Amino acid sequence: MVDPTQVATAVRAARELLAEADPAAPVGGSLVDCASLVGELQALVNVATALQDSAIVALAAVETDVAEDGTLVERRHAPGHIALDAPAIVSGVLCLSSVAAERRVRDAVRRAADGPDGTGTHTGLGGLHDAMAAGRLDAFRAQVVAHELEEVPTDVAATVVTTIDEHLDREAAPALRRRVRRALAGISPDLLRQRAIRARSESSLQRWVDEPGVDTWHGTFPSEEACAAWAAIDRLAQQYVADGVCDRVDRARAKALTDLVIGQATIDVRVVVATPDGSTAVAERNSVAPLATVSDADLVEVTGLRPGDPVLVPRGWLASALGRSSGSDAADATPLLRCDPTTGAPVDPEDTLATAAYRPGARLAAFVRDRDQHCRFPGCHVAARFCDLDHVVPFPTGPTSASNLVCLCRRHHRTKQRPGWRAVLHPDATMTWTDPTGRVRTTHPPDRLGLTVLPDTGTDASPPPRGMPRLVLPDGPHSAVEHQLEHEHRAPACRVHVVRPPVPMTCALRPHPRSRRAGTSRATDPPPF
Repeated sequence: MVDPTQVATAVRAARELLAEADPAAPVGGSLVDCASLVGELQALVNVATALQDSAIVALAAVETDVAEDGTLVERRHAPGHIALDAPAIVSGVLCLSSVAAERRVRDAVRRAADGPDGTGTHTGLGGLHDAMAAGRLDAFRAQVVAHELEEVPTDVAATVVTTIDEHLDREAAPALRRRVRRALAGISPDLLRQRAIRARSESSLQRWVDEPGVDTWHGTFPSEEACAAWAAIDRLAQQYVADGVCDRVDRARAKALTDLVIGQATIDVRVVVATPDGSTAVAERNSVAPLATVSDADLVEVTGLRPGDPVLVPRGWLASALGRSSGSDAADATPLLRCDPTTGAPVDPEDTLATAAYRPGARLAAFVRDRDQHCRFPGCHVAARFCDLDHVVPFPTGPTSASNLVCLCRRHHRTKQRPGWRAVLHPDATMTWTDPTGRVRTTHPPDRLGLTVLPDTGTDASPPPRGMPRLVLPDGPHSAVEHQLEHEHRAPACRVHVVRPPVPMTCALRPHPRSRRAGTSRATDPPPF
């Protein structure tokens, strides 16, 4: 049995020893010496990650219970057991999001808690942990192999890991992925077929905020549907480039996708203007206040287009959503949202929505979900519409009011009820969490007042001043072959007719009028490499 205190002491000593080499100083030596140092350091990282996996397995096997005298006691299960609040504790220790912490715990248990063959804890992936402990395999490539063996029987997984063991220390992740699939195809082709059927049935589309002003979509689609959809998108995109609507084909494809989707629906946007509690006018802190005096090309930060995270939109789009031009007066019917002046969270100052019942009314539930936007556990981003409304102070001791209700996903709702956890909701809607190890973290509601405005100075196309770092890399060298593959390759003959029925649209979301033109020309654009 390894003593974690002794290991932690040895790790600190090793870290201090490496720090004596001054990691911030330039590294000298020959090409061979530098390459050797890179490899040795990676092997050290691999060994440390394997040891961290073992520590996570031990942490996850501990349950905190309440003894008869009211004290907290720890009960240790066999390796492979995952306590309900283990990922929540790991997220605080490693500063990970909730999803990343759950994945980290799961990966560690699958690799490092592989029990004997025939037992309930046998995963077949112990060979990956052994390779990491020997410094031969890093966590990323181990995760790639483990993902390929996700639903494979444990004995088959162990056979595959043994088969590819000699390649673990010299092949990149794509090569290992192909090698695993070839091994599976040789052992049991039905497994690959079942995986393909499952993947097709679980195709999905996800969205999250990425760079300022843009969202990222990630989608998986059945191949034949994706082929037809891509042909439609690419045809419209090529027309956009030919008409001068977009100067790059990749940007044109993005616009073609959104135009095709929006063209099949009627979109209504409702704008609510936030103002500090107690004020009857739109505050200077509010980003839409100077709408009549600035450019429609300004980028304005708004909330509500997606749960939790604010996004940047052109001020002209916001003005159109308000139902006016940028030079007219604000519509009298625009609703105001009273917010806490320090945190920017919506407030119900007199608990007008409170109820004496356990279950909140529809208005109170809608208010709390709008205030929180997502689960209030640190690092969790489950949308509020999928969350429970939890009494922070249990009912009936705590009231059913906005000052005592928060959104919690089902997992973190149960985590909050575990022994050793403590949560406090403050009057300004911030929430403090204390875990069984004593770590304290605070979550904040989305700020509706402190939003950013990026004015249009007319210098968007100008290069940065001399000496200032560039935000993007210049177009790098590319070959004629790359350019031809991207722009001259002709797909197999496929007749696609895009039908754009006239659907009434609102809020300046109409597609560009030239998008309805039928065209067959294909334009080339500067290569994006």
